[in-house]
Order: sequence, then C-alpha cells, then structure tokens
Amino acid sequence: MLKELGKNFDYYTINARFMPAFFSVLPFVLTMLAWCPSSKSILGGSLTILISFGVMTFISTFISNLGNKCQEKLFSIWGGPPTTTILRHRDQVLDKYTKQRYHKWLDRKIDELNLPDVDDEIKDQTDSDLKYQSAINFLREFTRDKTKYPAVFRDNVAYGFARNLLAIRMIGMLVALMCVVINFYFIWSALGISESSESSVILKNHMFGIGSELASTIFFFTFLFIINDGFVKARGLRYAKTLLESCEVDEKN
Repeated sequence: MLKELGKNFDYYTINARFMPAFFSVLPFVLTMLAWCPSSKSILGGSLTILISFGVMTFISTFISNLGNKCQEKLFSIWGGPPTTTILRHRDQVLDKYTKQRYHKWLDRKIDELNLPDVDDEIKDQTDSDLKYQSAINFLREFTRDKTKYPAVFRDNVAYGFARNLLAIRMIGMLVALMCVVINFYFIWSALGISESSESSVILKNHMFGIGSELASTIFFFTFLFIINDGFVKARGLRYAKTLLESCEVDEKN
C-alpha cells in the first residue's frame, strides 16, 4: 500500500496527511478483516482505484484544509505559532542566553531585520511578532534542504501528523465507537450460536474478533484522552526548537 502511494505522493503528504486518516480508520479495517476475511482482497485492490480516480488527492486536500483550520484555532488559543512565541523574550521555553544567540544569528543573516530587544518587545508586541514571523519564514526557506537539515523535516512531518490527527479527532472517535459496537455484536452472537459449545471454544475461534474489539476500545480512548491540544502543542514546540537549532548547525558548518 505504501509503495503504491509512494509512486504518486511525496513523503510529507503520505505521513502527515494520509497516515492520520489511516490511523483513524484502522479499527474499521481490523473489524472488516475479523468478521469478513474475504474483504482483504477488496481492501488491497481498492487503493489503486482510489488513486486512479483522484479520491486520495481529494482526501489529502480535505485533511490539509481541516488541519489548517484547526491550526488557526490552536494558534489563537496559544497566543501565536510556537515558532513565533518561542522567540519572544517573555517566553520561558528557551533560556535567555540560547535565545540571544538565535536572535544575533538571525539578525546577521537577514538584512535590516533588527529583532527587538526586551524594551522594544514590550512597547510594540504586534510589530515584534511580525519580525519574529519574518525571521521564521526566512529560516524555513533556509532549511528546505532535507539532507542537510533532516531533523527539521522530520519534526515538521511529526507536527503535521499530530495537527491533522486532531483535526479529524471526532471522525476517529466515531469510527472506533462504531467498531466497538459491531465487534461486541458479533462476539455476543457467536456465543449464542450454539448452546452446546463451550464459551471458551467459541472465543478461541474468534480471537481476531476479540483483538479487534480490544483495539477499537483502545483507539476510542486514545482519541478521547490523548489526541488533544496538548498533544499537538508538544510536537509544535519540538519542531520550533529543532528549526531554531539549525542556526547553530549552520554556524558550525
């Protein structure tokens, strides 16, 4: 499946957009395989059809749009993108000496930027943030080379995955809950098929179904308790730190 996707889509699209979708529908796939084994051939051949008729391209665009909307809401809650907030003097994620080095490096690299000092930031926070955003825009372009800055690309993909997964969180919860109900129904039905058979024997014959029920339950609680704003913010801060660390990587080179 991934080999087929790799022929038509880039690494970021596959891992930051399609993977959240695959993660969300995995309980359904497991449920189908558990109670309808013949669906394996159908699921295997459907991907080629979906790619050929542009469905996967639509899914990629749809998830990207949802992710961008989700990101806008998160940034307004957080007070700005992590890449911007982390450069503010009043932010405590980075120690002040590391932050000073990053500010000096960015000022040297970008003509007439002049990042604000503490007093300037207090006087005009809006203009200060615009300068920080400008510096980050430069740094993103500066680190486009994936071979030279692999960590930046890796953490950007991880952030994109987390953001898009949160964007489709409700879909994932509903799919997992639906599969919990479906698996329970089939397990309960299997137990009632033959009163003469022992329950342990019946359950042994449906271990895949029981595993699917367990997986669906785990996925439901994962979406309910783990996939949240904090989950995305942690990845956003990791990406912001890695992006700024490239200032010192370039300095060494």
